[in-house]
Amino acid sequence: MPKIEVNEKLFFNLLGTKYDYDTLEKKLTCGKAELDEKPDMSQGEDERVIKIELNDTNRPDLWSTGGVARCLRLHGGAKRSDYSSFMSKEGAIKDCGDRIAYVDESIKEVRPFMVSFVISGKPIDDPMLKDIIQTQEKLCWNFGRKRKTISMGVYRSAQIKWPVHYKGVNPDETSFVPLGCDAPMTCRQILSDHPKGKDFGWILKDAKKFPLLTDDNGEVMSMAPIINSATLGAVQVGDKDLMVELTGDNMENLILSANIVACDFHDAGYEILPVKVVHPYETGFGKEITVPFYFQKTTKATLSAINKKLGSKLTKAEVLDALARLDNDVESNDIPCTEKTAKYCPAGTDTEFTLSPAPYRNDFLHEVDVIEDVMIGMGLDFFKPERPSEFTVGHLSPVTLFSRKAKEIMVGLGYQEMIFNYLGSKRDYIDRMNISADNVIEILNPMSENYQFVRPSIIASLLRAESAAANAIFPHKIFEIGKVAFLDSAENTGTKTIQSLGFLTAANDANFNALASEVSTILYYLDHKYEVKETSDPRFIPGRQAGIIVNGVQVGVFGEVHPQVLENWQISVPCVAGEINVESLMPNSTSANESKKDEKKCDAAEFDQAEYFNSHIQLLVAKIEKVECNPKGDKLYIETMDDGSGTPRIIQSGLRPYLSESDLLGKHVIIAANLAPRKMKGVESFGMLLACDYTENGEEKVELLTAPWAKPGTQIVLEGCGEFEKPAKIDIDKFCKVEYNIRNNTMMIAGKKALADGKEIKTEKANDCDVC
Repeated sequence: MPKIEVNEKLFFNLLGTKYDYDTLEKKLTCGKAELDEKPDMSQGEDERVIKIELNDTNRPDLWSTGGVARCLRLHGGAKRSDYSSFMSKEGAIKDCGDRIAYVDESIKEVRPFMVSFVISGKPIDDPMLKDIIQTQEKLCWNFGRKRKTISMGVYRSAQIKWPVHYKGVNPDETSFVPLGCDAPMTCRQILSDHPKGKDFGWILKDAKKFPLLTDDNGEVMSMAPIINSATLGAVQVGDKDLMVELTGDNMENLILSANIVACDFHDAGYEILPVKVVHPYETGFGKEITVPFYFQKTTKATLSAINKKLGSKLTKAEVLDALARLDNDVESNDIPCTEKTAKYCPAGTDTEFTLSPAPYRNDFLHEVDVIEDVMIGMGLDFFKPERPSEFTVGHLSPVTLFSRKAKEIMVGLGYQEMIFNYLGSKRDYIDRMNISADNVIEILNPMSENYQFVRPSIIASLLRAESAAANAIFPHKIFEIGKVAFLDSAENTGTKTIQSLGFLTAANDANFNALASEVSTILYYLDHKYEVKETSDPRFIPGRQAGIIVNGVQVGVFGEVHPQVLENWQISVPCVAGEINVESLMPNSTSANESKKDEKKCDAAEFDQAEYFNSHIQLLVAKIEKVECNPKGDKLYIETMDDGSGTPRIIQSGLRPYLSESDLLGKHVIIAANLAPRKMKGVESFGMLLACDYTENGEEKVELLTAPWAKPGTQIVLEGCGEFEKPAKIDIDKFCKVEYNIRNNTMMIAGKKALADGKEIKTEKANDCDVC
C-alpha cells in the first residue's frame, strides 16, 4: 500500500487545526489511512515528518499532503473548496490565453497523450517543493505503473516561450543537458548513462523515436518519461510560476492525475491557470483538451439500498450530509417505496441520490461505492457492533478442498503455482488470445483499461506470466486454480463464475502428446474416466488440440498454443496449455456456491436429527465451582466445573462482556461434554457451555441454560427418549448437525423438548432464539 511522508507544519497548516498524534490516528480512518510512524520529536516543527500509510489504492487523490489534509478537513465539517474557477467541463471550456501545447503526429506510437496546466500566485517553499516531488513519484510509480502509463514533469513557467511542443525525435541525433548533469547527452545516452535513464529506460528501449517536450524557442523541457532538462526543468525554491505536464497512454487517467495535483495546489492557496493541448488525432476527449477538466460520470443509489447494506436507519438529510463530507455533489429525488424497500425507509418515502464526485476522484463504479462513502461520511463510530443472531461454524467449502487435491497433483507433476488478477484488458483476454468478445464480461466505468474485463480463462494469465519469463531457465511449468467468469443467459444474473484449473508448459520439446499424458494423470488422480474429442479452439493449433469429455460433457480443453497467439504475446518458445472446469469434476457436485445454511438443510434431510443427537451428542448438567478471567483473552472466562465424574472439568466461555463472575458461580449449567478439547488463549477447554442471547431495551443480553434441580452429571435427554451411549469425542461440525433453540421459553433439541431429570429446561427472558 502507498506510504507518504508529510511535513508536520505544512500538513497542519493545510488542515486548519492541529491534533495530537493519537487523535490524528483516529481521524485518519476517514481516509482509510493509519499513522505509520510518528515524527522525531527532537527535530523542530519545520523539520518533523509524519509517515502515513494509505490502505486504498483506488484513491490516488490521498497520496499527497494536501489530499490527506483535505479529506480530514472536509470530514470534520469544513467548507468545501470551489474549483469551478479553473475547472473546464463539456460545454464550458475555460480560456487559456496563449497557454497552448501542440502534440505532433510523430509521438502517436510512442507516448501519445499529454495534458498540462500552470500554477501561479506565490513562491514555492521547501516543504511544498518536497511535497510536489513526492506527489509526482507516488502518482507516477503507483497509479502510473512506474511511469509507464503516467509521468509528470514540473517546469519554470516564467521562462517558457509559449506555445510548447510535444514530439518524437531521433534519439541519436537529439541532445540536451539533463537535470543533474553539466554536459549535453543524446537521448539514447541518457538511457544508458543517467541514473534516471537506468531506472526507467526500459519504457523507451524499443521505441524508434523518443518523446521530447520543448518550448517555442526550441529550448528542451524534458524527455518524457525519463528526465527534465537542467534549464527549464530545474525547479527551485522561490519559483513563483510552474507549468505541470503529464504524458502517457491513457487520457482519462492523465486528466484525473492533473485534476488531483491542481486541486492540491488550489487548496494550498495557489492560482490554477488552464492549458489547452491540441492533438492531431482523437484522444477519447476530442483532439483539443483543456485541463483541468471535469469528466466524471454520476452514480446513483437509493436510501433503501443504503440502509439495507449498512443495517442502518439513516434519513435523507443524514445521507446528504455524509456524502457532502466526502466532497460529493448530490441531487436527491423522492420516489415511492415498494413492498420490499419500505422497511428501509424511516420516513415512509424512498429517495434516489445522484452523486457527482469531486474532480479529483474517479472511483465510483457502482452504488456500493456511494454506500461506502455514506459509511465513511457518517464515521465508523456511528455504527455499533451487533452480535450475530445465528451461531455458525466455519469450514472449508467442498470446492476449496477439491481444489487443494488438484493443486497437490499439479505440484507432483512439477508445476509451480501462480496467482493472478481476475481483471484485465481487452488486449490480453481477447485480442492476444484470438478469441471473440461475445461471452466476455466487461466492467462498466473501469478505473483503467488494464482492468476492463473479467477473465474468461486462466490461459491468458499464464501466457502473460510466460511472456515476462524469457530469461528464466527452461522448461517452465506453471498453473493456477482460480475463478473465471463469462456471460451465460441461462443464469439468473446473466453471468456464470466457476473454479478452473489452468496449466502451461513452455519448452523447446513441449508437444501435444506429452501434455495428453499429464492430463491423463490429472484425471486419474481426480477419480474420473474421460474421453477426448477434436475441437476447433482458436487459441490452439488445429489438429493438435482436444476437448476433455467427462460423462458426455466437455469439461476442459488442452493443446499446443497457436503460433499467432505466441507471437501476440512475444513468446519465442513452444507452449502447450490446458484448462479444466474443477467444479464439474467434484464428487456429487451440485453447486460449489451453496451457502452453509443450504448445506446444513441438505445434511439434515439425510438423517433424523433426534436419532443423531441420541447416538452422538452428550449434554450434561455441571455445577460451576470456580470462575477466573483468562489474562490473554479479554472476553474469556475459565470455569472449573463439577460434571459428576469426580474430576474437575475446565471449560472456557466468551461470556465476560455479558455476565459477571457472580452470575456464573454456583449455577447448574448445561454443557456439551464430549466435544474434542480445544486450546484457547493458552488454556485447554474441555467442552462448551450452552447459553442463548436476546435483546432488552436495545441492549444485547445473554441467558444461561440451567437446571438447578439436577445433580452434576445428569444427562440431557429428549422427551420420549431414554439415555444412550455416546462417543467419547466428537468435533464441532457433528455437534452443529442438530438444531438447538428456544421456543415458548423451553429448550428444544431437534424439534423435541430437552429434559434434565425429567423436567423441561426453561428460560426466564430469552425466547424464539437459537442456543449457542
